[in-house]
Amino acid sequence: MAVAKRKSVGVAHEAPSKKAKESKADKSAKPAQTSVTGKKTIFGKVLEEEDEDEGELQAEPIRDDDEDNGMEVDGDAAGSQSAPQKPKLSTKESNAQKKALREERRSHKPNSELIYPAKKIWERLRRKDLAKDERKEVMKEMMDLITGKVQEIIFKHDMSRIIQSCLKYGNEDQRNVIAGELVGYYLTLSKSMYGRFIVVKILHFCPKYRDTLIKEFYGRVRQLIRHKEAASVIEDAYSNYANAGQRNGLIQEFYGPEFRIFKNDDKKTLTEILETHPAKKDSIMKHLMETLTACLEKGTVGYSIVHRGLLEYFEHADAKGIQEMLEVMKEQAVEMLHTKEGAQVAMLCLLYATPKDRKAMLKSMKPFVVKICKEEYGHMVMLRMFDVVDDTVLMSKAIIAEITKELVDIANDKFGRRVILYLLAGRSPKYISPMNIDLLAKGDTVRANTSKKDAAIRSSELLGHISPALISTLAERTRLLTAEPLSCQVVLETLLHASGDRAAAVNALLELAAADPANQSELEPNPLTKMPTDRLYKTLVQSDYKAPMAEPSLNFGSQLLKKISPYIGYYAQQPSSSFVVLSLLENPATAAETKKLLTSKSGSSKSTVQKELEKLVKNSEKGVTGAKLILEALAK
Repeated sequence: MAVAKRKSVGVAHEAPSKKAKESKADKSAKPAQTSVTGKKTIFGKVLEEEDEDEGELQAEPIRDDDEDNGMEVDGDAAGSQSAPQKPKLSTKESNAQKKALREERRSHKPNSELIYPAKKIWERLRRKDLAKDERKEVMKEMMDLITGKVQEIIFKHDMSRIIQSCLKYGNEDQRNVIAGELVGYYLTLSKSMYGRFIVVKILHFCPKYRDTLIKEFYGRVRQLIRHKEAASVIEDAYSNYANAGQRNGLIQEFYGPEFRIFKNDDKKTLTEILETHPAKKDSIMKHLMETLTACLEKGTVGYSIVHRGLLEYFEHADAKGIQEMLEVMKEQAVEMLHTKEGAQVAMLCLLYATPKDRKAMLKSMKPFVVKICKEEYGHMVMLRMFDVVDDTVLMSKAIIAEITKELVDIANDKFGRRVILYLLAGRSPKYISPMNIDLLAKGDTVRANTSKKDAAIRSSELLGHISPALISTLAERTRLLTAEPLSCQVVLETLLHASGDRAAAVNALLELAAADPANQSELEPNPLTKMPTDRLYKTLVQSDYKAPMAEPSLNFGSQLLKKISPYIGYYAQQPSSSFVVLSLLENPATAAETKKLLTSKSGSSKSTVQKELEKLVKNSEKGVTGAKLILEALAK
């Protein structure tokens, strides 16, 4: 067959050259393709066409299942030469194998023969439902295992927990054995993240070793109080377990290197030391300042040993030194109000601070006002604040506004009510102890130099800010505030001394007393027959004619008599309310009307209230004191 004449064609456009060259194997395996013009191409070049008789050039497809194509897959070849797979183990065999491996790893750890048996015993020892006799046996088993080896295991987390449990559940002898083995290690343990808990437990459970333990701290107190872990141990030893001499020994190390080595047992305070050695004052104050500044920077301001150091510093530093310390701690004072010394330090900070520093302190205390008012010592800081801060508008917004939000809660608190009463009654010995009054009075001289506003004007302005809230709260929550002895004091002083119109509060008290006593219940008892409300009403009646007198007068007796006159015979015969009736009988404004009601016939009865009282006194032995006094007053 004749070969047809081939068409001459040009070279087709080649694809852009690639950076990585293809291998020869890739080129040989690349099939022919069809160009855009419909021509047969291979590797980018157009193939010349042939006649049909000669056939077209074609590339045969390669099939995976073609055994004659001579191509092999690498993976198949590799798979044919791989090692035989291990037989699959059962779950039981696999767990046994893992357990054996785990035991082997444990055996390489130090003291493994002690630690893991101790853990198993500990799991039984720490059970709360373990019987007392059984716990003794388990504890004996544990002591047999760890005795003589405590020093080797105390720094591990898990063993530290075990030793703590031994100190908690062991008897005195067993605890002393553990504490005795650790003598000489207390200082190192105190610095350990886990070991410090053992030291605290020994302080608590082993009184015999407390002296030994605290003496190991001597000479290192300045270092330990700035240590993250050891600081809490020093604080616990100082505040809870050390005696007065030991506390002095610990705090003396703040005074300088000399006191780390030589303890001055005769001189208990810094004041006594400076009286004996006045030439050492500059050196002592310098070292005290350095130690305290480092403590404040390290965040140990909450510790009572630091509070004592700060108090002694403020008591003996000059004006310049006080200002330097204030710059460091003015915003941290809020963190030390839970201790007696810390609260006194905060009071001194407020006393010596500039108006700008006082403002910063107020802002730092604002979120914690309610909590501070209810603190045993912290509430005194609020009283000092009322004494020295001239900006009463700021005080109203930052402090008094927070108090009024929780007024009922604060009024019912043992210490919180004193904060409110201080605004109402000042330094009254009825509510503030003589010791605290003296403490406040000591700052009056300094206050004259650091505060510009007159004390009377300041008190009047503060009272004006809190009075509206007191009166409105009393009018709205009368029964709740008159039900407790502490809040009754706040109610009384509010009605006697609050500024503004008190009519709403007075009317609320009168409406409460006007209820028929026959309708009282456990949830809503009659106020005149229950303590302490009966005393509140009696005192308010007496305020019309004897001290303490309300200004202006409330005329409470006259208004009360109108409300309770239908039930006066009942009230006169009750142990509590009889004293309210007696106060009405003694009040010049209500005496005549009260006497008339008591001597006239009561309701449909033919006898008078007076005769009923006479029968009551004659037939009763207890609870008739008020009735006797009423009869005596009627006889006059």
